Amino acid sequence: MKPTISDLPHNRSSALFDGKGGFSERFEESIDLWSTALLNDDGIVQPIKADNTHISSKIIVKQKGIFAGRLLIDRICNYWTPQLQLKWNFTDGDTVSNEDILVEIRGDKTQLLKIERPILNILGRLSGIATTTHRWSTKIEIPIASTRKTTWGLLDKWAVHVGGALTHRLDRNDALMLKENDLAAQFPELDVNDRIKFGLENIDIGNSGAFIILEVRSKEEAIVAAKTWNIIQKNKSLTIMLDNIEVTECDEIIQQISKLNLHCNIYFEASGGITLENLDNWKNSLVNVISTSSIHRGTQPLDISLLFEEA
Repeated sequence: MKPTISDLPHNRSSALFDGKGGFSERFEESIDLWSTALLNDDGIVQPIKADNTHISSKIIVKQKGIFAGRLLIDRICNYWTPQLQLKWNFTDGDTVSNEDILVEIRGDKTQLLKIERPILNILGRLSGIATTTHRWSTKIEIPIASTRKTTWGLLDKWAVHVGGALTHRLDRNDALMLKENDLAAQFPELDVNDRIKFGLENIDIGNSGAFIILEVRSKEEAIVAAKTWNIIQKNKSLTIMLDNIEVTECDEIIQQISKLNLHCNIYFEASGGITLENLDNWKNSLVNVISTSSIHRGTQPLDISLLFEEA
């Protein structure tokens, strides 16, 4: 039986929460850093002063999608524009359609005019990622995971989570990933199979993060990795990432390794060359998870606009 989403080590969304219904300190720091950078780039370097001129507005959706970003905008506005009052009609994860009113905003005119563009940029991007992620995740039963090729770090990962996919590694230190380049740099004198052996044998389990993932590019490399991990028996699972390998060959690799009757926990991840258009080819695959940067990198923002109401 294949593992569920909650079983997979790639499910790191819990690290975004504090266990009390709020964001984790780690995620809050990321929100503050990215929002500060966006606002600073727009010439805003400190909380916006009010001019006591009040105005009303609303943010409307102009296309169907999955909404994401409400909780982030609440935190951002609480600091930068505390006089603004936001009345939300939707929350993260809701399906929205054309002409839906996401939020009604009342308060200081100067604050709203200055923070209008950052709010729209954040909501548009995160909702766009959540929408694309949802499209991928509902097309196939195999869990979809993002990669670390993010633009806005944990903000992108949040949108992926809202859209129904797995976050994968939240950052470089969140989980240990042994890539071909890492092993080549560490063991330049060895051939690729010996690099895999030495790389796995020399893992510092105590500092390996939430999970361990190894990139391979052939059947031989995958078998070497599985056999080596079986000998090591470090009481921790290993994810073998089958990089740029066709679906039929991935299944052959998994079937051959399963016949070895190894006594270790191994997950198989497919990555590289997988698109929404060819995703159907993977519907019956034996892989445990598919990772891609397409659900968040270069994603089209959801089309939303802010309209000011007449007095």
